[in-house]
Amino acid sequence: MDINIGSSPPYSHPTARMSFNLQPAVLVVGAGPSGLVAALSLAKHGVPVRIIEKSTTYQVGLRGAGIQPRTQEVFTSLGVWDTLSVSGVANPIMKAYGPNGRDVVKEWDFFEKLEPSPGIPLPNPCAIPQDITEAVLRDALKEHGVQLELGKELVSFEQDDEGVTAQIASHVSNASGAHSTTTETLKVGWLLGADGARGVVRKLLHLDFLGETRDAEAILIADVQAENIDRSCSHFWGSPDTTSIALRPIVAPRCSFLAMGDLSSSEPAWGGDLAALQEFFNSISKRNDIKFTKVAWISKWRPNIRMVDKFTVGRVFVMGDAAHVHSPTGGQGLNSSVQDAYNLAWKLALAYKKTASPSLLSTYESERMPVIAEMLNLSTNLLNLVNSRSPNAPALAPGALAPATGFSVDAWSRGLKLRQLGVNYRWSTIVVDERTPPVAGEIGDAYGAGRGTVRAGDRAPDAPGLVDTSKETTTTLFKEFSPTAHTALVFAANDGSIAVETLRALAAYNPRAPANSPLVQSIIVLPSALAPHACGAPSANKTLVDRDGHAHREYEIATDGIAYVVIVRPDGVVGAIVEGAAGIDKYFKGVFGEPQLAE
Repeated sequence: MDINIGSSPPYSHPTARMSFNLQPAVLVVGAGPSGLVAALSLAKHGVPVRIIEKSTTYQVGLRGAGIQPRTQEVFTSLGVWDTLSVSGVANPIMKAYGPNGRDVVKEWDFFEKLEPSPGIPLPNPCAIPQDITEAVLRDALKEHGVQLELGKELVSFEQDDEGVTAQIASHVSNASGAHSTTTETLKVGWLLGADGARGVVRKLLHLDFLGETRDAEAILIADVQAENIDRSCSHFWGSPDTTSIALRPIVAPRCSFLAMGDLSSSEPAWGGDLAALQEFFNSISKRNDIKFTKVAWISKWRPNIRMVDKFTVGRVFVMGDAAHVHSPTGGQGLNSSVQDAYNLAWKLALAYKKTASPSLLSTYESERMPVIAEMLNLSTNLLNLVNSRSPNAPALAPGALAPATGFSVDAWSRGLKLRQLGVNYRWSTIVVDERTPPVAGEIGDAYGAGRGTVRAGDRAPDAPGLVDTSKETTTTLFKEFSPTAHTALVFAANDGSIAVETLRALAAYNPRAPANSPLVQSIIVLPSALAPHACGAPSANKTLVDRDGHAHREYEIATDGIAYVVIVRPDGVVGAIVEGAAGIDKYFKGVFGEPQLAE
């Protein structure tokens, strides 16, 4: 049986903004990007959450400044990108200088600057200091009634089938400088370890941290404020055969300072002494006009390339630096940490609401581990290119070096893979693809370049120019996707019809959810030629006319072919591409378990 479809009353997916006076269901340990994104996403789902941080002050410093396009999309979904993007800086031009420190001997693009497209509206990386990113995320958390708790340290925990019992120590200093410590016991459903590479959660779980530490390959990283520097590009001085310095302007007057090679003569700079750092810079760059006015943060870093053997043990999960550490080359660390958190949060929210399949939480580990393994390979290969003095450095192609400096252009160029738009979960046990079925047991390229036919497990593309005829407004798919619900895009057949069984199958998964917090929203997508059919379908949440054809092109749906249903997960990943009710049920049974049919 078929029905002609059309518009229905406007659908919205309001986000709860509440104060969590309830007993928290989730304890997040660590307030870096992964912990903050996890807490914010859970709060948007209406999950009572606490987030604690051992430090008594907020972190400062650039640290993970590179924000890749895939992470920009996550921040857009979470409602923070408009605020963050104001601080974003893109300076793709690189300049390497000769022996006198002033003559440019090589100039090239750090990354290819792409124009926005219908499917990828945010195609280019940008730089934002991590302390700014964290501040914006903290402010967003406050809007949902969640306050980061500083000076609170996880001491120990125990878990059973019912939850996790955590012991938390609170460190307090009074006006006279005296310190005191109190302890509390907290029972939660789940615990998220986002407390960094030296954090306690991974250690208490006795997880193996597999990999290597390269003690002989020191790198000096700093957040400095600089005057008299061209802020339109990044700058390189010195030689990888001895010592080299990279200075990358970020948000004025701040710059990212990186030095590598023979750093034995720069030991006084490790403590953040401004005069020592200035002297070290001048000696390598042969410049005395660029002045450092402040050192906000400085660190001596030795390559530590490791990953845990498990991402979850029972009701405890690790993410971000607590689960994997790696070279900063490639700008993948913060971004991978954010993706960890966003992958887990929606699944954990369903578990809290008792609407998740029993096996859903295990897919956090099975989906993220292959991605992180590939990320470690990519970032380590770049590290080997950057540090030409390393025994791991590969041979370079002719012409790859800048004359008179020895800088590797290959090492200081960033390919499309690093934008993470091609990161996928095509092998996942919970994705269903009836159009391009996966090969059983084959993972393939977990870090693809992000183009080609969209498959289940891929990032869901955007599409502008969609007309909501009920409101006479224009929208985009990104505006319609919900961070707290699945979105089913129902592409109509060439006669404008949708099988009634398809809409019934989608509706079957909502009776157990509150009216203002649905598990699934259904959106019928019509080609422009079928706009007259947009005349009322009460079993769909909304009907959109694909005026410019972008949705059909991005998802490769023929306007005169099969009526596919594309199901997009709350984390912006295509969960399923199916032809009808049977495929819908197969996908959602893997996520929710058996549906509760409406009367």
